[in-house]
Amino acid sequence: MTKETEEQAPQWPTYFAKTFAGFEELLVPELEALGAQSIERERRGVRFGADMPTLFRVCMASRFALRVLRPVFEFDARTPDDLYEHALHWDWSSVMDKTNTFAIDFTVHSEVFTHSQFAMLRLKDAIVDHFRKDGGLRPSINRERPDVRIHLHISAEHVTVSLDAAGDPLSRRGYRPPGAIAPLNEVLAAGLLAKAGWKPGIPLYDPMCGSGTFVTEAAMWADGLPVNWHRRRFAFMQWRGYDEEVFYAVRDEFLAARVRVPTEIYASDKDFKAISQTRNSLTNMEIDDLVELGRADFFKLEPRTETGMVVMNPPYGERMELPDGFYAAIGDRLKHHWPGFKAWIITSDFDGMKEIGLRPFAKKVAFNGSLECRWLGFDLFEGKKGHGG
Repeated sequence: MTKETEEQAPQWPTYFAKTFAGFEELLVPELEALGAQSIERERRGVRFGADMPTLFRVCMASRFALRVLRPVFEFDARTPDDLYEHALHWDWSSVMDKTNTFAIDFTVHSEVFTHSQFAMLRLKDAIVDHFRKDGGLRPSINRERPDVRIHLHISAEHVTVSLDAAGDPLSRRGYRPPGAIAPLNEVLAAGLLAKAGWKPGIPLYDPMCGSGTFVTEAAMWADGLPVNWHRRRFAFMQWRGYDEEVFYAVRDEFLAARVRVPTEIYASDKDFKAISQTRNSLTNMEIDDLVELGRADFFKLEPRTETGMVVMNPPYGERMELPDGFYAAIGDRLKHHWPGFKAWIITSDFDGMKEIGLRPFAKKVAFNGSLECRWLGFDLFEGKKGHGG
């Protein structure tokens, strides 16, 4: 590219895709594949440039992003009143109008702003007062389904105000029924599968499937459509300059490029409610034909293939009281009945995992909500049983 061409090239807006700690390495190549530019890996997220079609692709198809934020202005503030004054005089009419509803999410890491809720309220007051000074209508709050979702981030004295491109978190794919059994976050499940080295085409078993997050994420991956294909509402649809034709052109791109990868996926649980919830999730995403689902006790289950991957989110401490030797029994079953497989287990029961009797070849830290967990990988070889690590 010549210098003249560089000068003429449009400057794409900058966005920040939030993710879990450790998932940045998954998000970078994903954003590259979706057409993002100027990609910079940061802590718990990736900064990137995107034009309108690329933004739409990222929001529809990113497996590993929790949110996509567009920073709109930044400043330093030492008090909540400083924050209010800066926000009051910013041109909010460039991103919303008096008839819009809005909500504010906030993340505060600051010794100056010790009351994060108060900082959020001062920003809310500034937005309302900005419109109120001209008289007439003002935007109102709608925490559940706002037209504009704003994110306030404060680090020490530095304030960043962003617009949330998707609105609802990108982890809300739309398949989870209310009150699901001990759910894993959808992005967490997708990222753990990727970190385990699973990809469509590799036989996958989840013999304690619960509400079915692992197998639903895997089946969507094999299905070849974007994870948020069924979502009909994104916050960017309310932004100035939104082009509906471009949005549907991007959907058509995905449909034309779709490749369904034949993959054997098996889900089971001994609980009827778990099977029902998993079936509902798969049906909601129109992928119930990709997963063989049935009620079964893991300790009586036999594999249907010679090799593959077993993933498990067994019940632990906060979920239910476990019988003595529960993890030892898991280890014995895997060793004697699943040779030739790789097994990955997520748990926060560190004492229990010491009893499993298998030596992990990989240990990764993961957080399921506020619970610190381990994602442990095991190679299963007949006759080789070490002591838990």
